[in-house]
Amino acid sequence: MKVEILGCSGGMGANQHTTCIRIDKHTLIDAGTGLGCLTQLELAQIQRIFLTHAHLDHICFLPLLIDNLFDKLKRPIEVHALPEVIEALKLHMFNWSIWPDFTLLPDKENPVLRFIPVTHWEPIDTGTHTLTPFPSDHVVPTCGYRVEKKDCPVFVFTSDTTLSPLVVSNLNRLGPINTLMVECAMPDHMETLAKLSKHLTPSMLQTLLSELDQKPKHIWISHLKPSYTKQIIEELQHRLPDQDLVVLSCGQEFNLS
Repeated sequence: MKVEILGCSGGMGANQHTTCIRIDKHTLIDAGTGLGCLTQLELAQIQRIFLTHAHLDHICFLPLLIDNLFDKLKRPIEVHALPEVIEALKLHMFNWSIWPDFTLLPDKENPVLRFIPVTHWEPIDTGTHTLTPFPSDHVVPTCGYRVEKKDCPVFVFTSDTTLSPLVVSNLNRLGPINTLMVECAMPDHMETLAKLSKHLTPSMLQTLLSELDQKPKHIWISHLKPSYTKQIIEELQHRLPDQDLVVLSCGQEFNLS
């Protein structure tokens, strides 16, 4: 299973792209600005997108993708998301004011965009992968995804989340995790703000990992605020010196096998 980190930043700047993960050729998790790193040929291969939540940094390139592929699509792009996320997209984005409603174009019977609601803990079989949404703990309805492929290690992405008993319980419920991609948005001195905005700091991540029944083999860190990246990395190294940590950067590729 090939996992490409098209975007993983918690902000913007040169070589900084927001969250978008490509699983093999046809599947995306989230559609942040990292989506714009793909070539036209690669964009045309996208068949489905699994959204974690409706915050702009995770959805902003979705409307541009649909527009870009409009006359090339042989079948609709499937957007899998929580019902609340789909409702937000219909109300605030695909509303004919901000962007056309592509669920009705070119016509209602043959749209280029199809929304598919997901339910926590109900697996979705794409034919090549199985993705299981589970609740994260953020300021808007948010899910993470457990990604499985035959004969490959389990990959889990929490999306934006904070430290809470719910998150610990849900990660433990997922069973053994080979690779955990988790956010760490702010340095420790911003813990008050992190709790209010429901993000993680190195200290909070340390506590989260310590409460898991089984430690993931690999930890991938995402969503660092660009202006605090150096400080966050130093604090992570201090708090988790023995953990196999990878602080992600845009453009990285991993083969999980």
